[in-house]
Amino acid sequence: MSKVEFNMGNIEKCICKTCPVQAESACVKQKKMKTQEMMESKMMPDAEMVPGVYCATGKASCGDLDVSKMCQCNECPLWEECDLISGQPMGYYCRDGQAE
Repeated sequence: MSKVEFNMGNIEKCICKTCPVQAESACVKQKKMKTQEMMESKMMPDAEMVPGVYCATGKASCGDLDVSKMCQCNECPLWEECDLISGQPMGYYCRDGQAE
């Protein structure tokens, strides 16, 4: 397994923004807007401002995620590219922390 880097390319590949776990989160919605603005202006957002790439950054800073919903980490392009099935945890990075 390779370590997932927090970079612009991986932010763009990340599918957390469509994840049912954070679909109803007001905190995530606010962060999505700010992140989008920064990326449109070609600025690299700080990790705590990005509602995603938790496999690289660790647990979500938003406290209103619904982890009773089905995680979709295994459907993400980064899952295969970084061989995340070989690491721990094996999903729910937003709750359980970054991939190791």
